[in-house]
Amino acid sequence: MNSTQDIPVARLEDTFFEIISIEDLGFELSRDNHRHDFFEILWFTSPVDSAHYIDFEPYPIESGLVYLLAPGQVHAYEGASPSGYVMVFSREMFSNIMDLQLRVLFNPFMNRGVRLRESESSVLQQLSELMMLESRGGKDFFILLSYLKAFLLHIARSNQEPAFAFDHAGQRMSLLFELLEANFRKERYAGFYASALGITPKRLNEILHEKFDLTLTRILHTRLILEAKREIAYGRKSFKEISFELGFSDQAYFSRFFKVQTGMMPVDFRRRMFRFSQKN
Repeated sequence: MNSTQDIPVARLEDTFFEIISIEDLGFELSRDNHRHDFFEILWFTSPVDSAHYIDFEPYPIESGLVYLLAPGQVHAYEGASPSGYVMVFSREMFSNIMDLQLRVLFNPFMNRGVRLRESESSVLQQLSELMMLESRGGKDFFILLSYLKAFLLHIARSNQEPAFAFDHAGQRMSLLFELLEANFRKERYAGFYASALGITPKRLNEILHEKFDLTLTRILHTRLILEAKREIAYGRKSFKEISFELGFSDQAYFSRFFKVQTGMMPVDFRRRMFRFSQKN
């Protein structure tokens, strides 16, 4: 891959929903880094001795693990293909999911995946088969939306993360992540986000500590670094352009920030990504 090439974007063409078994994808599953302009659910039903990558970090492929990816996240596969399902759906379909407990499943700060309870797997298998039948037949938007919501509700019930004890504070966290996605480039202070949620900065950090053992500053830094990695990866933009777009006063400050957060300079990360793309 040319080092001046941007990360390719995978798009949904002329559809709002697709589901396919991973076995039917075959070798198409192995792909270099790419972005999605849609939402994706990966449900692995068998293990393989390899990894897939979400936002440049490796994650295991194990039976019963479900991963939920939002638009803009960078994804890559390597190695043998497992069994399971790939489900993709449009932003429009996602906008019709009003339940915050389901929307927060696609939070890009939590990529570790959800391990299904054994009792949920058989139900999800049946829902997957119903979705496959409907998507190949009438492909009714609202029928598929109902199946998708049921699918996500079962995933949410399996999720053991403390953040998914979905009380009022959990609902606020779902709104917080949407606010962060829209504003992280220019709004760096807790007061902005706390005010939008109707709480004090102190209470916001208390909730974050309870749910994630993190502060808002740590989350903001993580989101900035993630976006920096996405922009740096294949070298289309200069470091100066990237630093400006991410709200840094100058390139040197951005480079120091990147080094503190990742242990390497931006140029070293770009070289590493280029070597990775050539290897794959």
